[in-house]
Amino acid sequence: MRAAHWCTPSLLALSLAAGAALLATPSAPLRAAPEPSIVPISWELNFRHGPLERLTMNIKGKQQSFWYMRYTVINNSGRDVLFTPDFQLLTDTGEAISAFKDVPNEVFDKIKSMSNNSLLESPTGILGKLLQGEDNAKDGVIIFTAPSADAHEYDVYVSGLSGETAEVKNPVTGQSAIVQKTLVLQYNVPGEAVGIQPHPQLTATKWVMK
Repeated sequence: MRAAHWCTPSLLALSLAAGAALLATPSAPLRAAPEPSIVPISWELNFRHGPLERLTMNIKGKQQSFWYMRYTVINNSGRDVLFTPDFQLLTDTGEAISAFKDVPNEVFDKIKSMSNNSLLESPTGILGKLLQGEDNAKDGVIIFTAPSADAHEYDVYVSGLSGETAEVKNPVTGQSAIVQKTLVLQYNVPGEAVGIQPHPQLTATKWVMK
């Protein structure tokens, strides 16, 4: 059997009930998205994650900071699944940061070296068919460029873990949009004391349709 890298129980296996997310565009807001099912109605992957950690590196002569989270994804859905995850970080200051954008390859190399995990796959290497069972689990990492120092609440959105979708209509244009069951990890990030790294605290875990 393949040993799991994280001691926390599978967040997805708990099938936590979720509130609904509001989807909006500047010109024409959509109606509130439906709530995801409490009991899975489609395939769903198990997602185990480590802490949200900060890494500061010298990139081309300049110190840059990044936030990263290592994870393990396991397919116990009863069928092979195409794993194409998407990750986004939203902050209380209004920043929206897509994972891996403006992140040099050397950042992943550094994280893999520090983890001492030869099975840790790159952001592109982890994409593809995820076979069933613990023995076929994949280890990956999410990396974001650091938000502004004024941000102290982070929401990490993880999509691609569930096949559940729904259709919502824009009440103004009548156009339809597809939303997907998405995991949200909410963190409080304390201010940084002199010489001390901030340690984000996980405050909530929930499903939304986004």
